[in-house]
Amino acid sequence: MSRRQPQKSGKGGTRRAAQLEAENAQLRRELAEARAALRQVEQSGADAFLARRLAELEEGRQVARGQAVEATVARSKAEAKLTALQDAIGKAPGLSGWLLRRARQKLQDV
Repeated sequence: MSRRQPQKSGKGGTRRAAQLEAENAQLRRELAEARAALRQVEQSGADAFLARRLAELEEGRQVARGQAVEATVARSKAEAKLTALQDAIGKAPGLSGWLLRRARQKLQDV
């Protein structure tokens, strides 16, 4: 009885090589950006660079704050719709209303 090992296909190696190449390219881009920032600091001075960077951070903070406000408004609207739906289920007449209230009660028990 011979036990032969199944041969591995070369696809895994090429896939890993492609991942390493992509990672290498990403690191090269980051290095180039860092070198450009350093050149800018050397040429224009640290004060100008820091002022520009602070302006970028302030802009980012304002964008984040606007998104937080939008999220709060959206949550408020969703809560209002939920309340309206719960009221409608509570006031629904007849057998269908009873079934809806029963289903809501079962969901709350879970």
